[in-house]
Amino acid sequence: MKSRYNPVLLAVIVVGLVCALWLNWTRHTIEQKNNTVEMAMEYENLRRLAALEVVPEAVVLEKFKAAGINTLMLFDTNLNRLSKYGVIDVATEDKLREHVALGGNGGVFAPVLEQNLLQTNAAYIAEKEDKETFSDVLEDLRLRYGERRVRIIAEQPRRVAMVLGSTAVIPEYRYDEPFGLLQAPLGLPKADIRRVAAAGFNVIVRPQNYVGVTEAQIDAVFKRITESGVRVHAYMPCGKEVVGYPNKLEYMGKKLQEHNMNLVMMEHYTQLRFASIAGLVELSEFNNYNASRSYIIEELEQKKISVATALRRWAITDEERNIRVNYLRPFFLPRDGKDLMTLNLEYVSKIRDNVSARGYEFAQAGVFADNRSEQYAPYFPSKLSLLPVAAAIIAGVVLYLSLLFSGLSNTRQLMLWAVLTAGACGLIMLGRGLLTRQMLAFASACIFPVLSMNVIFDIWDKNKESNNSLGKIIFRALWQLALAIALSLVGAAFLSGILTDTRFMLEIDIYRGVKLTFLMPIVLAAVLYMHRYKILEQLTSKLHNPISALNKLADTSLSFKHVAVLFVILFVVFYFVGRSGHTGGIPVPAIELKMRAFLEDVMYARPREKEFMIGHPAFFLAVMAAYRCAPRLWQFALVCAAVIGQGSLVQTFCHMRTPVVMSFVRALDGYAVGIIFGVVGVVLLTAILPFVQEFKRRYLNQ
Repeated sequence: MKSRYNPVLLAVIVVGLVCALWLNWTRHTIEQKNNTVEMAMEYENLRRLAALEVVPEAVVLEKFKAAGINTLMLFDTNLNRLSKYGVIDVATEDKLREHVALGGNGGVFAPVLEQNLLQTNAAYIAEKEDKETFSDVLEDLRLRYGERRVRIIAEQPRRVAMVLGSTAVIPEYRYDEPFGLLQAPLGLPKADIRRVAAAGFNVIVRPQNYVGVTEAQIDAVFKRITESGVRVHAYMPCGKEVVGYPNKLEYMGKKLQEHNMNLVMMEHYTQLRFASIAGLVELSEFNNYNASRSYIIEELEQKKISVATALRRWAITDEERNIRVNYLRPFFLPRDGKDLMTLNLEYVSKIRDNVSARGYEFAQAGVFADNRSEQYAPYFPSKLSLLPVAAAIIAGVVLYLSLLFSGLSNTRQLMLWAVLTAGACGLIMLGRGLLTRQMLAFASACIFPVLSMNVIFDIWDKNKESNNSLGKIIFRALWQLALAIALSLVGAAFLSGILTDTRFMLEIDIYRGVKLTFLMPIVLAAVLYMHRYKILEQLTSKLHNPISALNKLADTSLSFKHVAVLFVILFVVFYFVGRSGHTGGIPVPAIELKMRAFLEDVMYARPREKEFMIGHPAFFLAVMAAYRCAPRLWQFALVCAAVIGQGSLVQTFCHMRTPVVMSFVRALDGYAVGIIFGVVGVVLLTAILPFVQEFKRRYLNQ
């Protein structure tokens, strides 16, 4: 069957491609300017490390700053922590009764005993030299628990307060339960903010939300920052909710904008979207998408993995997933014969060197900003610029349909294209058009790999020889695979162009249907191939009576061969789909992990295994089958496998967090490695085929 391409639709695709490339270039320039990275650790972890190693805190801060840490995270303080560092005195009923039993008079807490105020559900706090911190604690307790639960019981010689509430301490493994008074968050410690800033670090604050949050409570958070006298540039949520959730998110966003603070959004441990924090996306909207992506290795996971494995995690994090806050957690168990200080300083230094080697600068985390604006503004392309891309994608869909339906004349193709394009463009112009854009991206990812293969079918059909040499086959496979990849990348450019904006680059919005995208190009290519070479017609001609055909099928006796083939097909489908995405649950073999590590070291962007191990080698074998006039069934199977590679390289662009240039280079790297596997496959098959044919002649045809 000769392929039919409507010239008008081809022209639409060319115009759309120009617009898509311009959108991709704009995206690239935005990504290039977003090149500053923060190396962050928790201030409390460094204090803990200093205590474990018996090293002065100032020395630890200085060493880690020299190693590459430029930002420290600060959380709300609590009564336990303030007592631990000697900022205030804290006592409970049990502690005071024990003190009295040993002959004491209560010391600074004597007013508690004198006024007979001892009770089980209460904590008692006493002022020390730092009067400002004690006043802050009283303010925080009243904000958190209300005036009625906080009572001053002595003013002289030092202030003493009583706070009503549970003093039970929750162990680490039960941190999802409500905190008692001693562990409950109180507010940001001004002294710590000043100390960290004085040591030369940027500050990211992580206050927790209030129950029934009010504007006054939100104001208190920013009041504490203002009173510290330090420029705090970013807020990162802590706990299960952002500050302001559920009904004060707009006010919180307003306060962030007033203080020009970036919102740091923690990537989910599956590396898909973000950690489950209520109100996070809404707050990013109210903060005008002034947000950066952050990554941290989960605490339990870091305890299990080696330092080398952790370093490999960080090797491509910033470049491949646009992470701009490297949230580092120290190791608290000695490894490799090194003490904790040496181990962690080397760990941080190696990450810093790797980040620097990739061209990033160390400063406050970058954001995806509109290049056209002098001040920060999120990037959202003009809706008009999306319309030619939408029209081009729909033109590709219509071209595919025209290959299946001979009755779809050029005029009817244009009418169908006009109706679909008008509907899609109207939906894009009326609102954000999110669902429409996602559907168009899905169509582009599924259709253009199939159209690229159809062009290759046209080339194969011109072959008149049946005994082409091995050299000719390899040469033709090389340039034909390059052509197929180039045509498939047209669809990739459309996909990236139609989705390009700050929300997608931050992964607030995502491409939908990743697993279906792996399967649909195979299905569409299979249907097209069977129709093109009349395989469907041959099958239907044998099924004049559907009832009798079904009866005949039901009466077929199953052999072990049938069961084995079915099992292999089901296993391949399960493994193929299950390995896609981030949550398939199918483990990666150790040898594959080693191969990935090798490719990450030697190539700019590690190519996908589906391309260079399955799709591209199958393409080489399909070329061999076509030019050696192999049975149509074998050609069909190899074509279906070859489409896997084309679909995979387009599907790479579904991950909008990955820089667009890296996605294009990944496709080229996949082509380079795929050539090796493809040539080896063709050579091996050529060598083995005579033995197979001899075996079949001697034993199977008897």
